[in-house]
Amino acid sequence: MKYLILFLLTPVIIFSQNNDFVIGINGGVYFANRNTSIQYNGFYNNYGINSILNQSNNKPYIDQYFQNTFNSQIYSISDGEIERLENNIKYNASPEIGFHLGLVNKNSKLFVDINFSNIRVQDFIAFEVQNQNFTMSTEPQYVPISITGKEKRNIINLGYQKKIYEESKITILYPIFIQFLKVEIDDNFVTINNQPYPIIHNFQTSNNPIQNQGRIGLGLGSGIIVNYFINKDACFDFGYHIQYSKTNFSENLNPWGIQHSLFARIIVNGSKYLSNLNN
Repeated sequence: MKYLILFLLTPVIIFSQNNDFVIGINGGVYFANRNTSIQYNGFYNNYGINSILNQSNNKPYIDQYFQNTFNSQIYSISDGEIERLENNIKYNASPEIGFHLGLVNKNSKLFVDINFSNIRVQDFIAFEVQNQNFTMSTEPQYVPISITGKEKRNIINLGYQKKIYEESKITILYPIFIQFLKVEIDDNFVTINNQPYPIIHNFQTSNNPIQNQGRIGLGLGSGIIVNYFINKDACFDFGYHIQYSKTNFSENLNPWGIQHSLFARIIVNGSKYLSNLNN
């Protein structure tokens, strides 16, 4: 991905003295498709929540936590938790930041967007604890145990914008673009008694290149952009992108899905800005 970014930055050098060259800063919210969030649920990998509970180094501390907190060492994962998480776990809406390069003519623009998003999964696994002091019956006490997943996404959009409406200082643009999407697992853990216990993903324990992460998936996108003209050297964009892209984690997990982005962008005349920096 870094070589692709360097390649796409070539226009900064080539067009830096062209008055039609613009640069901008993007900031917004990224909504990832939930179809790969399942890998963070604690049951997807070989070393998940059950391995954590049964590992000899962990079990005494976890037992002690349940004993001190709930007066019981009789606990288990609630029935139906695997199915519940498979059907409901999802990514949180996440910040998306980056920068924009464009080559403008009267009614259109060729552009490159390079964006970055650290996205997060936050859910829980319900445990049943046989705490008769709490329930005063044989019914278990239900205790949620937090589960967290963290993921990095690098997103490059290479595309074309077409002006479809203009009035006064407002212009509406229609973008289409090809997307390059790199995804990478950053962290995954359950938290018991304020102590994180890592979930080990298969790629972390395998020498098989099929399991390697950090692959690039392709996609296509479009949306709508509203441009507000400030002066001949600066403007604002407010936009929405819908992206149909491949989240290519591995040979075994690489589904296609729809992602969404809402963003704002400030754009300046690239040649003047770079000239000012040089001076």
